[in-house]
Amino acid sequence: MNANYHHLEAMAVFAVVVEEGSFTRAATRLGYSKAHVSQLVSRLEKHFNTQLLFRTTRKLDLTEAGSIFYGHCKEIAGSVEKAQKDLEAIKGTVSGSIRLSAPISFGEAFLSDITLGFNDLYPDVKFELELDNKIRDLQSENIDIAFRATTTTEDNLVPIKLGNWTEYICASPQYLKDKPAIKKPQDLLTHQLLLNARKLEPTLWQFHDEEGAHSISIEAKLSAHHFPMLKKAILSGGGIGKLPSYLAEEEIAKGELIRLLASYETKLYPIFVVYPYQTHLPIKVRKFIDYVKNWFSKQDHFLK
Repeated sequence: MNANYHHLEAMAVFAVVVEEGSFTRAATRLGYSKAHVSQLVSRLEKHFNTQLLFRTTRKLDLTEAGSIFYGHCKEIAGSVEKAQKDLEAIKGTVSGSIRLSAPISFGEAFLSDITLGFNDLYPDVKFELELDNKIRDLQSENIDIAFRATTTTEDNLVPIKLGNWTEYICASPQYLKDKPAIKKPQDLLTHQLLLNARKLEPTLWQFHDEEGAHSISIEAKLSAHHFPMLKKAILSGGGIGKLPSYLAEEEIAKGELIRLLASYETKLYPIFVVYPYQTHLPIKVRKFIDYVKNWFSKQDHFLK
């Protein structure tokens, strides 16, 4: 067999890299890791002893050889995509079990609606939910998909960003009644404060406005490394605390919580759905990821 046949996958991947203009975006589109996509393109360049791309920190540009090569690769990519769709059309129903991992508060807020909604479309799929604030090893624990609130992921995982969340400074109307007004971050120091942390240690709360950054050292009355418990304490009038925007939006809209210092910005945290890189992603996983992306695209009042 001609040795070039072994590079068909890499050629199809190269076409996607050119179309997306980025290894990262190509990896997301293909369901590959960025490292794997880069490796495939480098393998092509080594095999043909030709530079195909000019790489800079901001963009990718085709070399003259790469431009010619891209035309052939584009045809291969189109054939691969068509073949994949034809095969999936005869695979039958989406079925089997999907094992999910998510942080506790995030899972409690979203996963019930997501999994039940997906089951309305694909009733033959079953779910196993693992809610834990620890970072789980997806491959060794046989977890299909995880939700991560982090900016870093392992090289063997494919990350897809769903959006961002921030933190709201909240208190109940009951607590704020007859209390000193809170107009700037330093005003919080005269109040009872509740903290999401493992230990009762001084913690910096940081804020930003048009005048710059503001930091205050917080000494809390209560420390709980569990957002749902912290939320209950705030709703009960126990004090002022920071909650993820997705956990506080509904109660703020109902008037059960009051958002404080809303003119100040707090840190944004990304939310990703990640899954282990696989040459052939199971159709149940791919369909679920597509559903999750679509679901969150309609929930922008939760993820800012």
